[in-house]
Amino acid sequence: MTVREYKPGEHKASFIGLRVVVKVGSEYRQKYFNFRKVETEEEREKMRAEAKQLNSIWNMERTLVQSKKEMECREKRRVSSAYTTGVSGVKMKFITNSKNRSGVKKYYTPSFLVSGSNQGEKFIKTFNIITQGYDMAWYKAITYYAEQKRLANYSHLLERKPPVEQFYVIYKYQRSQGHDIPAHRLPTELDPNMIAA
Repeated sequence: MTVREYKPGEHKASFIGLRVVVKVGSEYRQKYFNFRKVETEEEREKMRAEAKQLNSIWNMERTLVQSKKEMECREKRRVSSAYTTGVSGVKMKFITNSKNRSGVKKYYTPSFLVSGSNQGEKFIKTFNIITQGYDMAWYKAITYYAEQKRLANYSHLLERKPPVEQFYVIYKYQRSQGHDIPAHRLPTELDPNMIAA
């Protein structure tokens, strides 16, 4: 916010001077600089400079608090889902497919799921880890994401490949949500000792 200067007749309570108000987090801070007993313009200028300095300090504190809050929100979003990969728009999870051969049977496929939109056009595609392998499925998922987002350089995204062990966390999480995922549907790159534990 800025420094507000009230001239004669502008304030309801006949205040003449400066008012500094800044919201820092959930707290409103304010200070008045009264010109009533100030006799010279030089003294008023000194008060204006003091008010501007206080406004700058409070605004800097407001920015720091806001940045901290935004960082905490981003961190919370990043760790809030078992499916996150570290690349926005790319998730890892067991995709459910159904086949109807003498009754409905569910198949769970560990996959990278790429979704998002570009200029109003939505896109979504899955990359099967069992058929393509973990590394290749990641490479194809990121390449597809980069094509959809029209990214010329995406090597930094390829480097964010999550560890394959995260699929065991997802496996346990989805099972806790009621999905009956057989252990043999986990990626073959996963250490068998981890599955047995």
